[in-house]
This record gives sequence, structure tokens and C-alpha cells, in this order.
Amino acid sequence: MTITKEQWMQVETELSGSWGHVEMLIDGFKVSLQIERIKSLKYTITTYVNGQWCGKWMREDSDEGKRFFCPKSSFLLSTKDRADLIKIYGGKRCPKAELERFNKKYTTLMPHWNSVKSMRRHFEKNNQSLELVSIGFQA
Repeated sequence: MTITKEQWMQVETELSGSWGHVEMLIDGFKVSLQIERIKSLKYTITTYVNGQWCGKWMREDSDEGKRFFCPKSSFLLSTKDRADLIKIYGGKRCPKAELERFNKKYTTLMPHWNSVKSMRRHFEKNNQSLELVSIGFQA
């Protein structure tokens, strides 16, 4: 069973404030989404799978990480360092192999989401069954 458009709107409303909690059942995993403060005045949606999150899920070869965590990719070198190296190797005549080496990226899977929309797209793309269990904190 998939989550309806109205239910996604309820999830977005719940997770848009400074408090919020949503529980889902996704492909047999119990996924909890909770608003948490990570810096002063910065809140994110934190993902917990079966009540926890592990550091090993932040690597690309982790099944839980691929399904539920937010992929963040970055260059190995800063923009300035890449420009300096290209200048050293001859500007536009820089060999293609060297350009590929300078522009290499890495991806880290983070348990924090900045928006419900990007989280929803990722969950729908990487999972088969999404069910809404509860919205809000249960007593």
C-alpha cells in the first residue's frame, strides 16, 4: 500500500515545524522521522531505521543507507585547488585523465533531510512499499 497525496501533505505539515514525528513502515523496516536541532536555529528531519541509525550506514555499500539516508556528494578538492592544478597542467590543454582525477567526487549518506519533498522522492525511488503508521508523538 502506498501513501496517498493527502497523507503526504499531513506528513509535510507535521515535519515543517520545530516539533514533529512520523512513523512509517517501508519494505518491512520501521522508519521514524523526527525533527531535531543540529545547530542553533537549524532543524532537520532525522531518519531512524528500526529505532536507531548506525555510522556504517553512511557508506555507499550499506543497504539501509541507500534506502533511507540522504546522499550528499562533494568534490575531493576545493574549487580553488582544482583551478590551480588545471593551470599547472596547462589550462585548456590539461590531459583528460588529469581532469577526471581533479574532478573526482565522493558520496556520503547522511541521516538528515532538509525537506520532505526530497525525502519523499528518494523513498519512492528506492523502496517498493511505503505505509504510514502514525503522525505526531503518541502517548
